[in-house]
Amino acid sequence: MSNQTIKLLKMIEQNKTCNEICQELNISNKQLYNNITNLKNKGFILNRKYYSTGDIVYTFTNSHNKIKEYKNNYNTSIITNPTETSLKTLVISDLHIGNSLARIDLLDKVYEYCINNNIHIIFCCGDFIDGNFNYYTQSITSIYDQIETFIKKYPFDKNILTFGVGGNHDYASIKIGHQDIIEILKNYRHDIIISNYKEVDINIKNDFVHLFHSMPWQTTYEPSSTKNNPFIVLCGHSHKFSILSKDKQYLKIDVPTLSDLKIKPTLPAALEMTLNFEQGYIENIYLKQICFLEEILTLSEISFNIPNDRKNDKIINEEKKNNVKILTK
Repeated sequence: MSNQTIKLLKMIEQNKTCNEICQELNISNKQLYNNITNLKNKGFILNRKYYSTGDIVYTFTNSHNKIKEYKNNYNTSIITNPTETSLKTLVISDLHIGNSLARIDLLDKVYEYCINNNIHIIFCCGDFIDGNFNYYTQSITSIYDQIETFIKKYPFDKNILTFGVGGNHDYASIKIGHQDIIEILKNYRHDIIISNYKEVDINIKNDFVHLFHSMPWQTTYEPSSTKNNPFIVLCGHSHKFSILSKDKQYLKIDVPTLSDLKIKPTLPAALEMTLNFEQGYIENIYLKQICFLEEILTLSEISFNIPNDRKNDKIINEEKKNNVKILTK
């Protein structure tokens, strides 16, 4: 981040007018508006206040108001081919890029594993960046630089998509840094899709998988009474792998961290998750816990049959495309 950008952000925090900013930075109003546009392209969320004197003041939006905007926008669809009766995915969580215990090197191994095993979909359950983390030490303290590093270092493959949910540390990009990591990714990484903080529904055929990450205002997953409750809930934040089957109402899967930020002695790991469908609905889920170190180790395997009487001759979120396995809307 340039010195001028840092000064500009400080002046916006101080509620200085555009004319005051131009005078102090010795730039024209046109140059200022160009700089403001660049800030927006970097994900900073700005509002304008107009005064009868003709002054304009840019302000950072309230982070809670921004979260409310996302509240009714947490659905994302994965379109499958009608011939697909199963979908193999990889599930990761809690990368904490910016922390000294982050393992960016393991992301390359994740992508290599996906390529070698014909996996095109990655689910990430939050905390892509470290934010203003208070434990251990940070190798990157600036949230701005954490996001820049994430955009540059997170691997890319033209046949792999990552669907994620914003975690509590990602939320710091708005609350502390006045940036919105979701908006930044829309501009710079179309292969990484995060449509909301705290919770996201990923629609697949007639069913869906729910991604959840604890937030300061909701620390544990609670089934909603206002929409169809998901059976499969993938949860970040705990940094460890565990499974809870709740009275055949939902299957809560805590996803391990892909970092060395371990609450208990565990290895950085991911989950290979295969979803098997019957008439458009998930009928079986197969989980394999994988550790990515010098060698790829399988730590555990488990399979669940999903009880449901939901059958439908009409299957949505399907589209027949030649030579295309997965499409996104």
